[in-house]
Amino acid sequence: MKSVLILGSTGSIGKSTLSVLRAFPGKFAVAGLSAAKSITLLAEQVKEFKPKAVHIADADAYTAFMKHYRFRGLRVYSGDDGLVRLVRETKCALVLNALVGSAGFQPTVAAIEKGVDVALANKETLVMGGDIIMPLAKKNGVNIIPVDSEHSAIFQILRHFKGVGIHKLILTASGGPFRTLPKNKFSRITVARALKHPTWSMGSKISIDSATMMNKGLEVIEAHHLFGIPYDRIEVVVHPQSIIHSLVEFVDGEMYAQMGPTDMRYPIQNALTYPDIKPTPFHRLDITKIGELQFFPPDLKKFRMLALAYRFGEQGGSAPAVFNAANEIAVAAFLGERIRFTDIPRVAAAVTGRFPRRRLTPENIIGVDRDARSMAAKEVERCAKQ
Repeated sequence: MKSVLILGSTGSIGKSTLSVLRAFPGKFAVAGLSAAKSITLLAEQVKEFKPKAVHIADADAYTAFMKHYRFRGLRVYSGDDGLVRLVRETKCALVLNALVGSAGFQPTVAAIEKGVDVALANKETLVMGGDIIMPLAKKNGVNIIPVDSEHSAIFQILRHFKGVGIHKLILTASGGPFRTLPKNKFSRITVARALKHPTWSMGSKISIDSATMMNKGLEVIEAHHLFGIPYDRIEVVVHPQSIIHSLVEFVDGEMYAQMGPTDMRYPIQNALTYPDIKPTPFHRLDITKIGELQFFPPDLKKFRMLALAYRFGEQGGSAPAVFNAANEIAVAAFLGERIRFTDIPRVAAAVTGRFPRRRLTPENIIGVDRDARSMAAKEVERCAKQ
């Protein structure tokens, strides 16, 4: 059996991962789990999958878990350093990183340094430090297997066309809940409206990123690092039906699309079973029921976060890490109803534009992230007073 350590097991990707494991009885073992604060669900997962270790990020949740639950032989970690220790001290064949935000970076580094393959659903790892992660993975002979549906689609296409020159990568985007909303109404967007994604069921932070199209901007930067393709050859196309997850155009003009249901269990299955390709136990796509497939260019004036992602991604160095940190602070402030929806790109652009350029290293990346968050918090306060 392949042993898997799941980071973020109580989130949407983590729960879908466990659903996939249930569909392949006897093929996988759960080595460890991590959660932020959902200890009731975590306890249920421990009872069912019997991991050797767990991590609980929230201090109060950790205390409550230790008070109310007793599992013989279970190692329980807490804190930021505890998450890295969980990865380092838990024997496994694969780490599936489904954490949200910059918290996913250090555990990914720990897994790579340990020589363990990483199934990556945490975009921020490569956005923050793709220039660090990808060379480190190559040095240690580690596979970085994408879990995001868009990157998984490209990954699946390219494994069937090894050695063929790539002309362009095309990432599809649903367009989020405000694809057709006029720009002059963006300032009145509420948190409740922004959380209602038309296609996918996701956590609050990712849902807001989708609404601003920051999610797609992160994916552009991630694709650049995963596949080594320049930014001017990575295109985003709005595809509301979300049936085609990505496309690859090769140098001969042939274009290949990966199609599938809007169900994250497919890319998760592909990541878990890699390098093998296994028959899926899940429902299959019926193309006769699709109807039409639509494609539109994204409105970069309306969705500034996507345009900013291209700009700061091309700048490289510390810019993408700063951009990501500023966005996380701004999104949290919007979710707390302290700033407007239109303030999110304002904060991200201001902070990233003013932040001193630095060359990222494994030693300074956490400091860059911390300083950017501090600057973003001050910018949020300015916006909140307006």
